[in-house]
Amino acid sequence: MAMPTQEELRHGFKLGEWEVLPLKGVLRRGEQEERPEPKVFGVLMALAQRDGDLVTRDELVDELWDGRPTSDEPINRCLSQLRGHLDDKTRPHEYVETLTRRGYRLMKPVELLQPAEPTPQDPVPPARATRWKEVSAVLIVALIAWLVWTQLPPGDVKSIGVIPFENVSGDPANDYLVAGFKDELVHTLHNIPNLTVKSSNVERPNQEATEIAEELNVDAVLTGRVHKVGEDLEIFYSVQDGRSGELIISGELPGPVDEIFRLQEELARTVRDDLLGGSTQQLITRTRPANYAAYDQYMRGLYAIDKRQDGDDSLEQAIKFFQETIRRDENFGPGYVMLATAYALLPTYREVPDAELYQLAIETAEQGVGADESIRDAANLVFGFAYHKEMDWLRSEEAYLAATSADIVDPNAFNWYSRMLASVGRLDDSLTQALKAIELDPTSAVFNSRVALAYLWLGDAENASQYFGRAEEFGASGSTHMMGFALYLFQQGRIEEAYAISQQASAMANGSPDWIDPVFAALQDPVLQPEALAALNVAADADAVSKQIQFIVRTVLGDLDGALDVARLLESEGEVFEMDLLFIPQVQPLREHAEFMDLMDALGLTEYWYERGCAWSPVRIECDAA
Repeated sequence: MAMPTQEELRHGFKLGEWEVLPLKGVLRRGEQEERPEPKVFGVLMALAQRDGDLVTRDELVDELWDGRPTSDEPINRCLSQLRGHLDDKTRPHEYVETLTRRGYRLMKPVELLQPAEPTPQDPVPPARATRWKEVSAVLIVALIAWLVWTQLPPGDVKSIGVIPFENVSGDPANDYLVAGFKDELVHTLHNIPNLTVKSSNVERPNQEATEIAEELNVDAVLTGRVHKVGEDLEIFYSVQDGRSGELIISGELPGPVDEIFRLQEELARTVRDDLLGGSTQQLITRTRPANYAAYDQYMRGLYAIDKRQDGDDSLEQAIKFFQETIRRDENFGPGYVMLATAYALLPTYREVPDAELYQLAIETAEQGVGADESIRDAANLVFGFAYHKEMDWLRSEEAYLAATSADIVDPNAFNWYSRMLASVGRLDDSLTQALKAIELDPTSAVFNSRVALAYLWLGDAENASQYFGRAEEFGASGSTHMMGFALYLFQQGRIEEAYAISQQASAMANGSPDWIDPVFAALQDPVLQPEALAALNVAADADAVSKQIQFIVRTVLGDLDGALDVARLLESEGEVFEMDLLFIPQVQPLREHAEFMDLMDALGLTEYWYERGCAWSPVRIECDAA
């Protein structure tokens, strides 16, 4: 019997209990899926093509290492990993046999999933020949239509999604390096003309490429794995068609860890050339540090700042890493930007002097622009955030407009600009910017939460429901998100769920839950409002309930003077709660309070509205386009 060809094997085959799907890079056994590295899959394909016959080590070297001199270790590692994927580690082996000093062979027969066409020795019975030709013609037409619809030849890929790379070294200490490689790769890919790049931070070890592509709304999906051994790296990558799931390109890039920049550029160039056609155009990359030691500190800082949570010291650790980055390379602009960002974020997570940190963030970003003019667009993001917190609305918007109109935009620029616009009452424009952020990173829990809240504040319950669901799926948290979600649930009559979320939010903030029962009772029976306000006052006096909860609950329960007193804290303490709450539908009664406009004057909002040509009403604020 003839050996199977590579083309026949590409369409899939069975090997014992396993179904092998080369176009997807998958081994499947029931519900279990294994995704070997490209080189390991290549060894399996070489063995399968011999279908039980011997494959020598020299043949493996010729086919998979292009004949380059190769030690035994890479081959041994590939065989060991292949046996691991096939659950064939224990002796005697059932799938892959080692023939001492000769080579290897498969111990199970290869069964093609797509049978070969009938040969002249196996003719179609004459009585059925005509009918077979008719069926064949239909099948050929259908196949051509399917190919036209599903295949993505180079030039047809207009967008690509990049999901987190996998750390296959087995050492969590390398997680920062793997995350840093992926983030820098994404930034380099952003410079490729005519290619939209979307980055996701959600890990999907078993999700099909077609599902990921649909979720990210992209044509193709890039996945990868990073293996660090000592001071050497192996980068394994694959790009799959987002419509059919078929493998478009795959490979590996080896090199020393201190050449990580070269590996990132080489992978970005490979993706560009294979998807969009070859090009001699130089890829534009952002400023690189003078030495790997500085970049190592920078990647550690990025990893720490992305992992920030209330109550831990990740932000403080990030600040130390970025300070060390700059010490090792004082001209590395991105190090200044991220140090400034960490300074600007710190007051959100810690009880520290707001004004001092925001000023320090501005000074650090300015210092970075002085050292590296190319980071000015990124620095504008920091300026916008800091000026926002200082309630310098016009300067904040000016900085955000510069950041969001740059050639390459950090999606946080749209998200933070959205928050700033909501803080000055421009809820419609805030939604527009939030949707731009989510277009670049559809799986961000923060961005989905922001869009959900924007829809909720505009009274669009249907869309709010959709994005609250997505935000919850991707792990959204935080008091503003949970408060908004609870408010949405209550409005939909889902009282018990709203109650549970409120309890959860209170516990997360280390607050007292004693006010929750009386408030929920009063929301359903206005006669009980005095008892609810009394319970809220007790919690407020003990600093056991957040300012934003006090503000919303007092307004909804009719305590407008008390709500205004809480809002006045914004004058002296900065943005003690997100100011978009001042403009949501539920707070309209407070906006009709005789002293509300005095608060707007004190917060600099009336001046901003005047400069932006805004029309004020207690119902909606509408402004000229910036």
